Amino acid sequence: MTNNDIIDKLLMGTNETHKVTIKVDDDDLNIELRPLTSGELTKLKSIEKEPYTMNIGVNSQGKRTKTSVDDTANMTIGMGEFTEAQAEAMYTAVAWSMDTSVDTVKNFKTGIPELIFKHVIDISNLTDEDLTVLKQFR
Repeated sequence: MTNNDIIDKLLMGTNETHKVTIKVDDDDLNIELRPLTSGELTKLKSIEKEPYTMNIGVNSQGKRTKTSVDDTANMTIGMGEFTEAQAEAMYTAVAWSMDTSVDTVKNFKTGIPELIFKHVIDISNLTDEDLTVLKQFR
């Protein structure tokens, strides 16, 4: 098998779409979703980690300096920002999988993005180690 054959095989899954059915009110809606790519997963991880702030002092020689009383790094997490970042990662994942905009997904009825996201998790073979937000859906 050549490198081109291997690359084609590795890319193949991202071009596939999966039809899933979701129930909205009394209607069964069939939607098409595609799996997320590894590059998209990396971006989602970045979105999810945005509210984390770590302060580590480094001197001019590149050595760590004392950053607190017990010489540990300081990490700050805004819980509201953390919740928003997780939601933004979910909205973005759904939008990419549906080939639509994040704003469109944000305007779905309450609970629908989460319902679709469960399917995105499954078809993309994501695990709890991939994104923190996944733990809410297990």
